[in-house]
Amino acid sequence: MPDDNHFSETLLAEEWRDLMDRLSPAGRELLSGIVHGSVRELADDFYAHMLADEQASAFLSSQQVHERLHASLQKWLLDVLTSADPQAIEGLIAAQRVIGDVHARLGIPVTLVARGARRLKLRLLERLAGDGPRERDRQTAMLYVSQVLDLSMEAMTASYSRSHERSARSDEAYRLFSLMQNLGTERERQRASLLDWENGLVYQIATDGPLADVQDLSASTFGLWFTHKGQPSFGDTPEIQAISSLIDATDAQLHGARTAAGQPAPRGQLLRAVRENVSQIKHVLGVLFEQMSELESGRDSLTQLMNRRFLPTVLRREVALAMRSRTSFALIMVDVDHFKSINDRYGHHAGDLALRAVASVLLNGMRSSDYAFRYGGEEFLLVLVETNEEQAWQIAERLRQQVAAERIMLPGDVSLQATISLGLAMHTDHPDYERPLSAADAALYAAKNLGRNRVERGSLGAVATARA
Repeated sequence: MPDDNHFSETLLAEEWRDLMDRLSPAGRELLSGIVHGSVRELADDFYAHMLADEQASAFLSSQQVHERLHASLQKWLLDVLTSADPQAIEGLIAAQRVIGDVHARLGIPVTLVARGARRLKLRLLERLAGDGPRERDRQTAMLYVSQVLDLSMEAMTASYSRSHERSARSDEAYRLFSLMQNLGTERERQRASLLDWENGLVYQIATDGPLADVQDLSASTFGLWFTHKGQPSFGDTPEIQAISSLIDATDAQLHGARTAAGQPAPRGQLLRAVRENVSQIKHVLGVLFEQMSELESGRDSLTQLMNRRFLPTVLRREVALAMRSRTSFALIMVDVDHFKSINDRYGHHAGDLALRAVASVLLNGMRSSDYAFRYGGEEFLLVLVETNEEQAWQIAERLRQQVAAERIMLPGDVSLQATISLGLAMHTDHPDYERPLSAADAALYAAKNLGRNRVERGSLGAVATARA
């Protein structure tokens, strides 16, 4: 954890301990009694209030979430408000950090979390104001509730902000990755557009035609692409600024030549200047596209499948689509069987060939709307959109058979046969994509433990076994 985050949490812990020390024993007893006695009622009121909000109901309306989070909220209230152990405060702050990360992963707006905390605070303060043996004890308990809930929210929000920022960067990188996947085609298209504009200018100068018929470079096909797609895609880089300046300079030179119509010298100077500018634009554009190709880091260089970098972005989107359309999707975790033995017997080159062959079978065996990721090592992850469990199982089984039937040719006319184990899990109506991921992982390890070269189905209650 960065030092500034650690420093911030240290201050939170100090404030929390100070509040704990200032809470009188009678005030603590009063607060503990109220929280324990009304924790279920507080949770009921919290969800009734939040479900009335259309934005909040999108995250809380499923029965599964309601039942699970109802119990979690009660435990959270008891942990945060009734703990009397100063040594437990660091653990409580760490728990708030985890909650903030989960909220960010699910995409729950932090404003909804703050609204819920405010509701809980109100209800607790109402109970404290109307109960208790002495005014002083009620006041210390009320102060404790107000400040500790604020501290919890501060810890949550700090973690949420960091996670949300990471997610936003990943989402933006994925947008660019998707936009610019066919870099070669886009690069040649824009080079051709730039050449077309240049040729049009050359023709007008060669035929002594009116320069008014020549579009400004900024208004040309290339110029429009640069303004509306190039700049947003590449960002505010020195190269973008250089191209923008060259376009402006070219247009200024063209404007100057138009005002000097009928004078040969300015037209000759214009042609040389424009060609120099266009040549520089082509060069800088080439540099930009080379830099953009670095976004291929979102694609595994060996198998050409997507890597895990964009998995959270894809799964968040698929969860949102599934919840909105009342459909489901499947996650299939795939592992190449006995991969270490392949490397040990035939060498790492053979292992690479096996991974490429398996990746090719997986990619060709899915619909174009589905996703295939190189998950790590010899593992792959498939995301099958808008499918039910039986359809997903049939696809998984077909892929298993196709891989088993594939013959991988190695140098020296050596033939290698590989098999795969697959773990299948369905997304239900829970907004946390980590749940089906864990279930698919557990199903994969069940398939391996049961002999490999098979498909196993996972349940959301399963817990992945430890990796060997």
